[in-house]
Amino acid sequence: MGMTFLLISDHPEDPAFLAEIAAHNGGAVQTVPDVKAAAEVMASTECAGVFIDVDAPDRLREFEAALQAKFGLIGGGRLSANVFHFMSDRPLAENRELTTSPLFANFMQRPTQEHEEAARFYARYLKAGSTRNSNDLEEFLGERGGVQYLKIQHSDQKQEVAEAVRQYLMQGKIPPRISNIIANSVDEVLMNAIFDAPTDDFGRPVYTATERNQSRPLTERETSLMKIGFDGFFVGVTVVDQWGSLDRARLLHHVSINYKDSDYTVKQGQAGAGLGLATIFQGGATLIYECTARKQTKVTLIYRAYDNYRSFKNQFHFFQAKFHE
Repeated sequence: MGMTFLLISDHPEDPAFLAEIAAHNGGAVQTVPDVKAAAEVMASTECAGVFIDVDAPDRLREFEAALQAKFGLIGGGRLSANVFHFMSDRPLAENRELTTSPLFANFMQRPTQEHEEAARFYARYLKAGSTRNSNDLEEFLGERGGVQYLKIQHSDQKQEVAEAVRQYLMQGKIPPRISNIIANSVDEVLMNAIFDAPTDDFGRPVYTATERNQSRPLTERETSLMKIGFDGFFVGVTVVDQWGSLDRARLLHHVSINYKDSDYTVKQGQAGAGLGLATIFQGGATLIYECTARKQTKVTLIYRAYDNYRSFKNQFHFFQAKFHE
């Protein structure tokens, strides 16, 4: 029997979009706009994904209440936030209240163009992340997407790698402005792995007050693995650290900041300010986090390599944050 994808929405575009996703994963869609009825479906059916329109007033809170009534507090271990996918016409920066939901793990702003291509991309993501600690870069890229590996063993490599990525992309005929944006994003996630991830025996960050341009060799555990690939359409970068110290609330706070808001300011060079994550995501990147507590954090960036900045900035993208104990 094929997989079931549950759709809780009355948005006119959602059934066709999710049908395309389901078809690429060998499944079928069951549409149930009523949240109480949807909770009943979840009680009797194992759903590969639950997609909910979060633009409808109060729908999400009513759904949370329906799930609590059906499954008990926090689902009694039967519910995982990772199965829920929030769909909205508005960007995450205008939907910050969603990040407080216990069901928040996946967020997408509906595509405004190339709907079938966007659905196929999301379907590929679902397949790549179907098992714990998967989300392998090789699964996101097409058959032409050779993946290169690199160990980050010194803090000075951050800048060197970012520059190498810039040159790699420009050799692939990606416009300089777009190459610069992607290279800067790589620099940011490497900085997080080198300076933000390491913790002491009590789980406290080690380098909170350390300047981000500090030069130091990395210990064996501080060493990170980086992957990069380009299949002619998508550029992908993955960085894996060995700490698993990512804080969910802090991540969601940082990634949903509206960095264009004049009320939000950050001191130059402030450690762990988080502005970079918001800039990366709102600049067009698909941003995927998977954290296994005290073991590893994996962050993946995916970009569609358009040949013009306007299409690049407005591309379909999504955010995911999976956490495992």
